[in-house]
Amino acid sequence: MDTVKRSLMNLGFSDKEIQIYFFLLENGASAVLEIAKVTNIPRATVYLIIDRLVGQGLVSRSAAGKKKRWLASPPEKLLQTIELKKSAINQAVAAINQSRMQLQALSSAKTQKPKIRYYEGVEGIKSIYEDSLSAEEIDVFCLTQNGPRVMGDYLKKYFVRVIRKMIITKDIVSDSKDDKEYQREYSTSRNKIVCIPSRFITNTDYMIYKNCVAFITYRDRVPVGIVIEDNELARFERMRFKILWKVASRGRLNSL
Repeated sequence: MDTVKRSLMNLGFSDKEIQIYFFLLENGASAVLEIAKVTNIPRATVYLIIDRLVGQGLVSRSAAGKKKRWLASPPEKLLQTIELKKSAINQAVAAINQSRMQLQALSSAKTQKPKIRYYEGVEGIKSIYEDSLSAEEIDVFCLTQNGPRVMGDYLKKYFVRVIRKMIITKDIVSDSKDDKEYQREYSTSRNKIVCIPSRFITNTDYMIYKNCVAFITYRDRVPVGIVIEDNELARFERMRFKILWKVASRGRLNSL
């Protein structure tokens, strides 16, 4: 069995993913608390890993009983997932071989230009938020009132995932009724939220994470996002956000 587990790690599965999958395979339907207790993996991490395994079709929720329990998919499903990974690896190898000259030219470039990515529609905007979930810290300037209406319940689920991943956040929102309720519900010592006067409401939000600055506008029915990936620009925007956060936290924007 150790050989199987080592092989799965070589294919990109993490040690904790393998532990949880094999635990469920051996023990059947189990609650997160049981999994965490036996595997010694923190409960918040178990939630995160189960989400990933569910996304790969390797774990599903048990239909029996009201209590949320999780089941491992049969080994045949694991084999299907491995075949898909193997196919993706083969395609990547072929693509890299075909583009080897261009890749070498990129690696030898003397200047690093900012990368700019454009996204359109609800699914495009979701991909920006999904990318931010790999960050350790996120700074958000979120004054638009149209985001929740356009994105449905995705944003609430997104922030629950942010909390589970223990990502540090600072969030500037308006003092509208909905935003104050959002502050009361989600503000923690790790996830800080400050309200500023509603007269500063805009149709565009921006978010700083890793080395990226993302601008998302909900001005029209179809949301549009632009992500600029650049270390220097991200550093500058993070510094500017830090100044704005300090001013907003002290309530000094109320007098403007």
